[in-house]
Amino acid sequence: MDSPHIVLTDTPDSVDLAIIRRELDQFNRTASGIDDQRPIALLVKDPIAHEVLGGLYGRTSRGVLFIDVFFLPESMRGAGLGSKLLQMAEEEGRRRGCHIGLLHTNSFQAPGFYRKYGWREYGCFPSDPPGNSRIFFTKELMPTI
Repeated sequence: MDSPHIVLTDTPDSVDLAIIRRELDQFNRTASGIDDQRPIALLVKDPIAHEVLGGLYGRTSRGVLFIDVFFLPESMRGAGLGSKLLQMAEEEGRRRGCHIGLLHTNSFQAPGFYRKYGWREYGCFPSDPPGNSRIFFTKELMPTI
């Protein structure tokens, strides 16, 4: 058999990415015996145009809530909407049986916001631009069995 061909790209095809995801998911199901991965999304929409303005998305899997992306426009910050979204995501994680939550942010984004709501830093490393750090957080959502 010939060696596989490796392609480096910054424009991967969504079908190709789906194949990688599907194969990893299958491996994980076989190895763990658990098939519970589900996306989670909280979408903030304009009430008139129904366009997405911001929100939160991630996934739950094998007892963990992963928050992958969380964004609100500056005009929507400071009025409690972000807190509500975070609390809703945590509650949905608990409802799905998640014991912990994981997320990461940049030092120029919102580490203080997450600390305010009980998220604990468990890792940090420098990243660009100079003076910035990538900060990893966790939060216990419910006691482990």
